[in-house]
Amino acid sequence: MTDMEIFIEGMPKAELHLHIEGTISPEKKIELAARNSIKLPYKNEEEVISSYNYTDLDDFLRVYYEGINILITERDFYEITSAFLKRCEKENIVYVEISFDPQPHLARKIPFEVFMGGILAAREDARNEIGVNSNLIMCVNRDRPIEEAFLLFDKVFPWRDEIIGFGLDSSELNNPPLKFLDLYRRAKLDGYRLTAHCDVDQKNSVQHIWQCINVLGVERIDHGVNSLEDPMLIETLKERDICLTVCPTWRPCDLKPRRADRLKRLFELGVKVTINTDDPGLFSSGYLTNTLCGVQRESGYSKSEMIKFMQNAFLGSWVSREEKDRFLKQLSKYESSAISN
Repeated sequence: MTDMEIFIEGMPKAELHLHIEGTISPEKKIELAARNSIKLPYKNEEEVISSYNYTDLDDFLRVYYEGINILITERDFYEITSAFLKRCEKENIVYVEISFDPQPHLARKIPFEVFMGGILAAREDARNEIGVNSNLIMCVNRDRPIEEAFLLFDKVFPWRDEIIGFGLDSSELNNPPLKFLDLYRRAKLDGYRLTAHCDVDQKNSVQHIWQCINVLGVERIDHGVNSLEDPMLIETLKERDICLTVCPTWRPCDLKPRRADRLKRLFELGVKVTINTDDPGLFSSGYLTNTLCGVQRESGYSKSEMIKFMQNAFLGSWVSREEKDRFLKQLSKYESSAISN
């Protein structure tokens, strides 16, 4: 390992854009499918990996939902969440905000009690046994009926205190943020912190980002790199201190991190950008340390700049001010020690 890779590996980290259903490794995918008697169109891990050369968002979502469909029991949800949080310990990720998608599980007649039971048990074990702290973000799917999404607020009520945020994901085609205004009004009324996906190079991407900020009232944008197309939007993001959770992932067919150039430009312009893995089980970039190292190699960031990305992540997180200060102090102590040595 290089000196920079050692530095990144040891750095205390936070991640804000991570879908728990997207953490399933090829090996685990085959294992769960076999255990739950679900037939996959793959014979081995290599064939699973070969399906990860997505051509667009809809192609990616096809594979993403394929993975969701193999999750059946509370044990399944516990195992994938526990495996991810144990990986966080290995990667020195001290805090993570985990997104989950209730609707595709409920549509398959998987009760809330099953997936929440598994996720929460793993989360509690990780906090108590390995010291990895986490919070949950409930996402609704753009391409499912809004009426269905409204029902989630009542269904999730028994676990309301376990969920910090509310988000919007899945296909943006014909599903602009404005369509979900009443849903976000309800989420805000119920006390959720607000974010929304504005995926990369979608139709009307810039307009969608503006709608998320001015209409939905979000505090963060997931992805959002198309904001570079509008200088006024960049200034608004900075003035309102809105965090972008960027995911410079790469597929098996990619030679370098995607969107690294746009990430760097946003960083240089002073936008609060963070680096995240999105769905580490579904990309060759994998987990956060490897993603950070790939981005650093591509863009030549200094150690101080890598620290700045992590400061942005802790500051953009939804923990208390006291917790932010604690994490930032830990990061500052690491920076002083690692750079002086």
